[in-house]
Amino acid sequence: MHVPRTARWGVVASLSVLLAAACGTSSVALTDEESTVEATTSTASATSTSTTSTSTTSTSTTTTSTTTTVLDIPLVDLVRDENGVPLNGQTDGILITNTGWIAPIIATTADGWQVWTPCGRTAILTEGQVVESADFVIDAGHGGSRESGAVGPGGLREADLNLQVALKIRDALVGSGYSVIMTRETDVRVPIVTRGEIAQALDPVANISIHFNAGTDAGSADPGTEMYHQIESSESKRLAGLMYEEVFATLDGYDINWVSLSDAGAMSRPNRSGGDYYGVLRRPGPVTSVLVEFGYISNRAEEDLYADPAVQQQLAAATLRAIDRLVETTEPGSGFTANPMFRGYGPSGAGRTNDCVDPTLQ
Repeated sequence: MHVPRTARWGVVASLSVLLAAACGTSSVALTDEESTVEATTSTASATSTSTTSTSTTSTSTTTTSTTTTVLDIPLVDLVRDENGVPLNGQTDGILITNTGWIAPIIATTADGWQVWTPCGRTAILTEGQVVESADFVIDAGHGGSRESGAVGPGGLREADLNLQVALKIRDALVGSGYSVIMTRETDVRVPIVTRGEIAQALDPVANISIHFNAGTDAGSADPGTEMYHQIESSESKRLAGLMYEEVFATLDGYDINWVSLSDAGAMSRPNRSGGDYYGVLRRPGPVTSVLVEFGYISNRAEEDLYADPAVQQQLAAATLRAIDRLVETTEPGSGFTANPMFRGYGPSGAGRTNDCVDPTLQ
């Protein structure tokens, strides 16, 4: 569990140039990203090949050479559930395409790679950068013109705020020696099933999904921070408790009019079958994952607070402290809610990939 604070793969220390080239806003018609398909998603296996890379880094440039081992295997389609959604757990490593998209690798071909596209289809690509693993995956929730997430009374979109904070978290982690991959670095919509697959393909120490909340106007003396952990993962629960401690302590230093639900804290949320309700927790499967709700963007005082880049930087610093404690200590964290209130099951469908138009990948 304990990893050195040096990148397991130096090349992924900074991918801003590649990922910033992602093409515009995707046209994906999907429902609320945080909701899930109620059917249980099992893990499927697929044959893959190994790639090895070496990197040489100077103060100004990074060069990568890639050696690919080609196996004589037939190309296969993704295994799908009864709704046509790919089952997670079929890829190994990712390809960062020349247009800035992340595509989990299904198999290596004679002249490239068979990949899982953003919309959950298959494609053959001949160019891109292979990344086999990363210390952390940071998921900026929502994104794109049709998936704004919550919108504050002053017009701040959650998708934009999630990305602003996630980028600062990425930079803080990279600056501390961790390797990081983000599920998106621009305002695009990535289906939730693909976000989960990116995490599985990279097998990180942890996958953290960044969000801001909405839905209550109940005044509170304390920040309404909520951290959701996987039901069956003790490490996910521990990370949620550590994140709660650090984020709550940071926000509690600001004197504003907070809103909160009475049971705010670190908790799990089951679906009808008893599994994890949130797809960003269920779909990554065995990868330690936490969904972060820093606070309520629907509260004007908090919207103004979170829009401040200095406050965003403080949230990034709090996240880094929690991660350092995760990998360097056995501290259990705190703030756990013993009996969370029932939050409903809500709409389903966010895992689906219908009505999704794939971007240009090369």
